[in-house]
Amino acid sequence: MSRVQVLYDFAGEPNSAEITITVGEILTVTNTEVGEGWWEGTNSRGQRGLFPAAYVEVLANNAGPPKMPPPPLVAAPVAKQQQPQQQPPPGPRYDQTADDWGDQQDDWEDDWDDDNDTYSEIGPGNTGGGGGGGHAGVTNVNNNQNGNFQSSNYYANANLPALPAGAHDGDSVSLASTVVGGTRRTTSSTKIFKSGDAYLMGLTVPAVSESDRVQILQTEGGIIWKPMRDSYTVTVDSPKKEKKFNGLKSFIAYQLTPSFNNVAVSRRYKHFDWLHERLVEKFCLIPIPPLPDKQISGRYDEEFVEHRRVQLQEFVDWMCRHPVLSTCAVWMHFLTCTDEKKWKTGKRSAEKDPLVGTTFCAAIFPPDKTLLHSQVEPQVDSCTLFVPQMNTAVKTLAQICTDETKKFQLQWKQDYQRIGEGLSELARALDIDERRQVSQVSLSSSVGQAAGIFINIGQMFADQPKHDFIPFSDRLHIYRGLLNSYPDSLSEYRNAVQKRKDCEKLTAEQKMENSQLAEVNRRVDVMSYALLAEMAHFRQERDTHLKDTIGNFIGAQIEFYKNIVRRLEQAQSHF
Repeated sequence: MSRVQVLYDFAGEPNSAEITITVGEILTVTNTEVGEGWWEGTNSRGQRGLFPAAYVEVLANNAGPPKMPPPPLVAAPVAKQQQPQQQPPPGPRYDQTADDWGDQQDDWEDDWDDDNDTYSEIGPGNTGGGGGGGHAGVTNVNNNQNGNFQSSNYYANANLPALPAGAHDGDSVSLASTVVGGTRRTTSSTKIFKSGDAYLMGLTVPAVSESDRVQILQTEGGIIWKPMRDSYTVTVDSPKKEKKFNGLKSFIAYQLTPSFNNVAVSRRYKHFDWLHERLVEKFCLIPIPPLPDKQISGRYDEEFVEHRRVQLQEFVDWMCRHPVLSTCAVWMHFLTCTDEKKWKTGKRSAEKDPLVGTTFCAAIFPPDKTLLHSQVEPQVDSCTLFVPQMNTAVKTLAQICTDETKKFQLQWKQDYQRIGEGLSELARALDIDERRQVSQVSLSSSVGQAAGIFINIGQMFADQPKHDFIPFSDRLHIYRGLLNSYPDSLSEYRNAVQKRKDCEKLTAEQKMENSQLAEVNRRVDVMSYALLAEMAHFRQERDTHLKDTIGNFIGAQIEFYKNIVRRLEQAQSHF
């Protein structure tokens, strides 16, 4: 056993397997194989529990340091610590602990601030109560006596010191009791494309199966992806708190049910995260909708779980409506696989897919007609101007939704309830006088009735954002992720155009054959068709999607204020 010294204070979560540690305290390490950067140990008082490995250092007089799993990437300690100590070293983006499906080479890569609801058994959706049942967050009864510990991945995130000021982007909307966010995933900052030169120059020519082929059509309305033959929907439902490893790991599992087979599969946030990475890597010219924000604490809160489910439903809905994304192999594997062995095979196949980045364009079959430069560039230039402006507008609206949600749930609720409390106090005073001399009209009763109505109106304000501002923000969240990704897609196209110009120069200098230039032009044309088709799809989705969203938002506002008027009229009727 090794001894370590605590570098940073850490407050253990009550009724969990965590232990509270303080700066300078000496601990005896009993287990370094907990996983995800957590160790188990005892303090000088004999208390035993889990603590973050990144918050301690091994004492030099030990025979040898224990084997250290990669620590979680955590924020700096809370501000109350005044010592000028160094921040814990950031760990890699993913942990290296083996999952329960097999060898370590096929592990799930675990995002540093991924939620506790990430480790999943691949299989049909559970119909019974999987280790707790019901909505997550209703109870949290994990304890050391019965072995029902929360998952080690939960420990890696739930109770670590809060992110420093400014780490939140401030654009997430949540219920007053739930903070969604931490660090927002933005595909624009994490997308890494391989060079498109290999595809453009014809250096890589991967085989394309019939099922992988993507058609682009030229219609009277413009260039579009070939529409889906059979549309379908997928419902994200029944989030359940489940456990495995004798209760050591806890997680939230969501049931996904496609309409084309009505077979539910159980998926966790970890699986969505893996899927998203595969999609971003594969489709360089198609912006991928974002996943919900990561969560620092309260991931078992019932309202948070439901809010996440709604945001996952938004992600799934967008995927189902896209003519290309809705039919790609990795998405269908995600939706339909219920066998663990087949899942691992499909997972490996997706991770070794040769049709990724610009190379995916080899699977795109556009019309034979060559596109003119004058047809494409004006549309691309217009999109280049449009995207940042819409992105700014969407961020502004998202911030407004956040601010208005806080006002409704806090300020306006309190204001109306203060009016009600003031009227209630007046009613009590009037009642004292009316008891002295009985009268036919009881003013105290009327004032008391009005007081109750104003208090009720305050609660109506608190409840209203879940009907308008929060759904509006959830829809804007999708557009923020898409618009953040668009510059990458446009940049990929611009790089291809620049490569074509370089090849034209080489041809003019007789350093490249005309036949080679013709092939480069053809491949750039494929990318042009793909970009125009995606722009058309986004425009169509935007026009219908946003129209419905704004219409529903305004309708909810109208209904809300009608209810307020009805309640005020009811209050007036007492006078």
